[in-house]
Amino acid sequence: MSDTKFPRIFAIDIDNLETVRRDHKHIWGDEAWLVNDEELDLGCKLLTIFPGFISSKHKHETKSEYFIVLSGELTLHEWNDMGFHHEVKLKQGGRYFIPKNTKHRFETGTKQFVLLLEVSTFEDEQTEKELPSERLD
Repeated sequence: MSDTKFPRIFAIDIDNLETVRRDHKHIWGDEAWLVNDEELDLGCKLLTIFPGFISSKHKHETKSEYFIVLSGELTLHEWNDMGFHHEVKLKQGGRYFIPKNTKHRFETGTKQFVLLLEVSTFEDEQTEKELPSERLD
């Protein structure tokens, strides 16, 4: 094992980050697309999730997602084909894979923003939503 120490990254200037596109269409937060390449079948985006929100319950027909929590804490919910609910709590550095066609949603606590890196296949826009995004009480 190496004794090399890497410097901490204290901040990411999201406003000045070079992106493919930005989406501000969600009440739960914003998406900064870093990669969305159909030929490579690769997507990667930085999500800023506002405190006290939960995303829609949804699934993607052709897109799998791999979540990496960069800061804050996130709760992921997923449901299998039989309707069984599984909840995963992730802290900074936590990772979780959501296969395509898997119903899921994510939520934050009420006092912090969450930065989340999502690595996926190309964004297909074929998303089926079952419950809307909303503010947590």
